[in-house]
Amino acid sequence: MQQDYPEGNLPLVGRHVIERFELETGEYLPPSVNQKILEGSYSTKLTIRCDGQRVRVEGNPSRWQRMDNLFGLQTLDECVAIFNHVLAQYGLPPFTKNTQISHRQTPDGKATQLVGNGAEITAIDWTVNHQVGKGKEASFIRGMSSMQIGRGRKPKLYPDGHTCNWGEGSTWIMTKLYNKAIELQRHLNKEIRKKAGVPIDRLNYLENLIKYCESTGVVREEHSLRQALLKRHTLQFYGRVTEQDFYPHLKEIETAMNTIHISHDEHQSIADQLISQGVVKSRQAANATQSYAILWQHGTDLRNPNVLSERQFYEHKARLKVIGIDIGQQFDVSRMCPTLRRSEVIEVKPLIVPHWYQLPIVAQSNILPFKAYA
Repeated sequence: MQQDYPEGNLPLVGRHVIERFELETGEYLPPSVNQKILEGSYSTKLTIRCDGQRVRVEGNPSRWQRMDNLFGLQTLDECVAIFNHVLAQYGLPPFTKNTQISHRQTPDGKATQLVGNGAEITAIDWTVNHQVGKGKEASFIRGMSSMQIGRGRKPKLYPDGHTCNWGEGSTWIMTKLYNKAIELQRHLNKEIRKKAGVPIDRLNYLENLIKYCESTGVVREEHSLRQALLKRHTLQFYGRVTEQDFYPHLKEIETAMNTIHISHDEHQSIADQLISQGVVKSRQAANATQSYAILWQHGTDLRNPNVLSERQFYEHKARLKVIGIDIGQQFDVSRMCPTLRRSEVIEVKPLIVPHWYQLPIVAQSNILPFKAYA
């Protein structure tokens, strides 16, 4: 978010400032100020910048001063209240709502531009949590990655299968699905590796949250609306838009989910099935029978005395028939899938906030200390 003050005279805020002037005329140009990075509690970060006329803040207000942001802030006003608290610490004016919008004068042949008298949203992220069931996150994400969304936005499934995005690098909109438990665990691992470590109360809270996400199967849907889209649909003027104005641009994943049925398959090796059914008692015996089953699947005649004796053939045949495989018949791949144990359609539900979850409270985020580290 940013806001311009044409009258200027605001404090310079950044890491360093570069003074510039025109060599031919000797005229001084507006100074160039880079961003200052602020670090709050729980390794949260925001960036702030002011060159004397333009005030700008970037970052995730839902995450600021919180251990996590599984459930974040619900309104634009709450997000701006976080930013304004930070601005006040540096003697900068708060972001204000737009009360007037007018056309800015532009060169001939150029499209006219709208400008307001308040703050401008230059990028905004919206998130939704889906409950797909324990262990089904990867199946759901993999299934969704088979579809384009919107106007031909192609999916990109990451190699680990836990993240898929559409429109990566787009200046318009980027949409993402990812396994929230995996993301939380990766962030926690980074914190644990730090010299200071993680306080025990915070560690217990995050571990409980990760277990909750794993037990319910949380897949996070995230939409990053970029500046080009916001300007095209006049969504950049804080105070002149509501949360509902953004919703029509957040429906593509929901539309795709309504047109596809995704199944979750559970597979188990032949050896594991033999052991779990109590057919054999040792892993060695299970692996031996599995190896002959694989030879049978590849067309080997197990009745051949050079492969198995008659006694051995009937011993392995009896074992495999318990789990539905008959090596006395010719293998037909179209009639069996011996490793598939269960297949079910994934049902997507909204995620319920657990009673112990610490919901965001703007007042609490605004009283915790923070500092600039760059």
